[in-house]
Amino acid sequence: MRRSTRLAEKKESERIAEEEEKKKVEQEKSATFDLDWTDIDDNFIILDGENIKGSSKIAAFDLDSTLIATKSGKKFPTSRKDWVWWDDSVPSKLNSLSKDGYKIVIFTNQGGLEKNKISKTDITGKILDIVKLLRIPIQVFISGGEGLYHKPSTNMWDYMISECNYNIKPDMKVSFYCGDAAGRPKDWKKGAKRDFSCSDRKFAANVGVTFYTPEEIFLEDNYEAPFDWGSVNPLVICQDIPQQTNKIVKYHASELEMIIMVGPPASGKSTFTERHLVSNGYQRVNRDTLGSAAKCLKVAQEALTEGMSVVIDNTNPSSSARADFISLAKKMRVPIRCFYMNTGVELAEHLNYVRVRESGGKIRRIPDIAYNVYKKNFEQPSASEGFSEIIQIDFVPDFRGDVEFEKIFKQWT
Repeated sequence: MRRSTRLAEKKESERIAEEEEKKKVEQEKSATFDLDWTDIDDNFIILDGENIKGSSKIAAFDLDSTLIATKSGKKFPTSRKDWVWWDDSVPSKLNSLSKDGYKIVIFTNQGGLEKNKISKTDITGKILDIVKLLRIPIQVFISGGEGLYHKPSTNMWDYMISECNYNIKPDMKVSFYCGDAAGRPKDWKKGAKRDFSCSDRKFAANVGVTFYTPEEIFLEDNYEAPFDWGSVNPLVICQDIPQQTNKIVKYHASELEMIIMVGPPASGKSTFTERHLVSNGYQRVNRDTLGSAAKCLKVAQEALTEGMSVVIDNTNPSSSARADFISLAKKMRVPIRCFYMNTGVELAEHLNYVRVRESGGKIRRIPDIAYNVYKKNFEQPSASEGFSEIIQIDFVPDFRGDVEFEKIFKQWT
């Protein structure tokens, strides 16, 4: 009898524990409005739920250094629990906005996910902890890498509007975005650090909504701090560069030759090469495709031997990078021209992001180190290297009626 009693008590205890666990789960669901994380694409994660309603009024926020700060005081969080509110006023302000009919949305870049510097469970768990404390419906969009959805690209916003706002068009005059990356310099107020970038201000500008800093929203500090966009203005590019700046219309030659391209990554070399040279019978030689300098030399020699002109479509920043190809051309007694892309590094970096977005993420972003290496090694092409002619190719925006490409090009990057 005692044994059966103990078994009955054990079963009853397990039943109670199971019911308590179910109750806890239900409470958590209630507290988070039945929110679920969904992986939409590589490094693009959203938190959404059926109980979150669409709205014409969007109150959008960055996460780190806007809604929260690290409890440890370190630049990056050390764990899921390493956070505090950016200011004590944050919860009440978000609740007030929610009561006023705003849908609260978080758009956050978390590049550490792609670099394996933070864990997915830490960031998603931390956000759930934040939502549970606030007890208001919040949608969250995470870009976990520097690809298609990385702010200041509008793709996270566009996805939210098209897929997660129940066909309600936002009122762009009352909607806003708040973030700390505002391009402010050191000491924009006494003792203030320099903003690490201007990406949040750019994001708001690209989307077309009013931008606020956390100080303006949560501290009601309306001081207009100086700021720097930190990159080329794409609208100015289109306004300042005439539609035809290249005097040479015909770039290919009738006789056998070698052309060496020079220019930073994403400066337009490959587009120019395909449009003006490959289409006129030139063999394109590219290290990204062939894999090594030795293979490039081999393919170039084979093409020249077969009577086909070649274009060396690499960055070729230094005289030493160009020397082996020049030696080959001299050995085979063919003239050598240099086409130098007159595209500044800042503009090339802008074009780098444009390529990623235009390709729908199929083309990967070229890392910053590639530009640093190019700048470090760059030597202006000179006739003394053996070039018969050096032609500078100015960058000219050419949208060719592609409205979507033009839209992407004119966004801040």
